[in-house]
Amino acid sequence: MSIAPERTDTPALAPQGPLYPTLIFDFDGTIADTLSAVIRLINEHADEFKIQPLADKDVENLRGMSNREIMKKYQIPLVKMPSLVLRTQKELHQRIDQVELFPGIRDLILGLKNRGFRLGILTSNSRENVLKFLRARHLDIFDFIHAESNFFGKTRALLHLLKKYDLRKGEVIYIGDETRDIEACQNADISVIAVSWGFHRKELLRRKNPTYLVDSPKEIENIIFA
Repeated sequence: MSIAPERTDTPALAPQGPLYPTLIFDFDGTIADTLSAVIRLINEHADEFKIQPLADKDVENLRGMSNREIMKKYQIPLVKMPSLVLRTQKELHQRIDQVELFPGIRDLILGLKNRGFRLGILTSNSRENVLKFLRARHLDIFDFIHAESNFFGKTRALLHLLKKYDLRKGEVIYIGDETRDIEACQNADISVIAVSWGFHRKELLRRKNPTYLVDSPKEIENIIFA
């Protein structure tokens, strides 16, 4: 298991319960493999939004770039982002049945729920898309789903979530696939598990020094159930 250096201020395991009783998941790229569907939708509307279509060979390059770097390289004006994101989310709702769960995620989620953990989702996708996806796969078992725009950073959305659900930072761990997930957790002073199967490459995630860096859902179990 690949594990990034642990934070020195992580509290010791309490005998009365788990170290992290609440787990917050990212949705796109962590639970659901939405990247290929989103790329197809963006390409379908490339002419409409006057942006450069993405070839298959471009996708792997995207995994090594930040959102700002992607916008600069592919000449996507900032002013077009809200309408592009909204259009993509709306049409993704019609194709959500084509999106797959990442291998091992179902067993991880069900196992955590059965063990009494509180589970949540923080996403920039629409709440309707997330709910439709989860219900179709009989995984509508999350305690909360917080949807909030966070294209350039998740810190504000994460802090809003912590306050809304009265969560203690030391009892929460976040699970995500992008560098902005790591940055948000570091800014909010909570632990984070970065997963290598999503959008950003493993080496890019490692540079941000997450609390943990894993290659499979099974490794998450090993952390949480340790």
